[in-house]
Amino acid sequence: MNSTLRLAFLGDIHGNLPALEAVLSDLDKQAPDAVFLLGDLINRCPWTRDVIDILRQRNWPSVQGNHDLVLAQLNTPDGSPVFSNRNRFPNMHWTWEQLGPDELSYLLLLPHDLLIETTGAPPLRLFHGIPDNPFAGIVPDADEESVSSQIEMYDEPVLICGHTHQPLDRTIKSPSSPAHNGFSSQAGQRILNPGSVGMPYNGDPRAQYLLLDLVQEDGKLAWQPQFQRLDYDFDRVASAFRSSGLLESSGAIAALNLRTIKDGQPWASDYQQWVRNQPHAVRSDPETAVELYLQSHGPNQWAFLG
Repeated sequence: MNSTLRLAFLGDIHGNLPALEAVLSDLDKQAPDAVFLLGDLINRCPWTRDVIDILRQRNWPSVQGNHDLVLAQLNTPDGSPVFSNRNRFPNMHWTWEQLGPDELSYLLLLPHDLLIETTGAPPLRLFHGIPDNPFAGIVPDADEESVSSQIEMYDEPVLICGHTHQPLDRTIKSPSSPAHNGFSSQAGQRILNPGSVGMPYNGDPRAQYLLLDLVQEDGKLAWQPQFQRLDYDFDRVASAFRSSGLLESSGAIAALNLRTIKDGQPWASDYQQWVRNQPHAVRSDPETAVELYLQSHGPNQWAFLG
């Protein structure tokens, strides 16, 4: 493959340092010309501050994910009252306590989206979840009409996002066939999601990221994706959950996050989908709530599919 430009895209790291280090090592071999971050850099794993420091040292551009926004606004007048409940979100409050004003300011000022334009190449639009909403995502099996509605505010032919923790390469045919700087989307808009570095949900627990090569295709420049999968030391993650105090502080919620990392299954987010519809007494007692959730949920019985 004769690539004229190579870009890398990392998303949903969630403070998982061993997973990030595996990606960094692979990036040294792949030698991309630039690296971009798709948000949710932090939370759920013990290394939030370390991850922020590493990413800032490299000065890699990033969009803002929902976890980045919530942590930046926690315990401020702009914060959501929902997340102020420490009993329900102990992991989030523990993570917030590890951060200083400088890290929180960095997270708060991350942009909602980024535009990448390269001479002669189809432009790329980056965002975390869906346009204007980092709390929702483009799921792989969503119907075409729903996805078309989610992305209608963007006219770039290639969109790159995160949030769902599931790799995606899908083309949506837009009825309006928008064009951007002379690049028509007549054939549709291509949506790419690299999956998650630190907490995949597609049944593959390896660290995941995306390489995008600019190549000649039928006489034109086009983007060619390579989805990367990397092993890393899960035992190191489990040990740090204990030694950092995160597991003791956050109990069943942290244990569920650890289970998610080990299995590559969406336990953590699926539980949050389920618990929001439970009575207040259940929502406010994570130990009991997680126990109830696990009795009736898991692969082929996820709450978000119900």
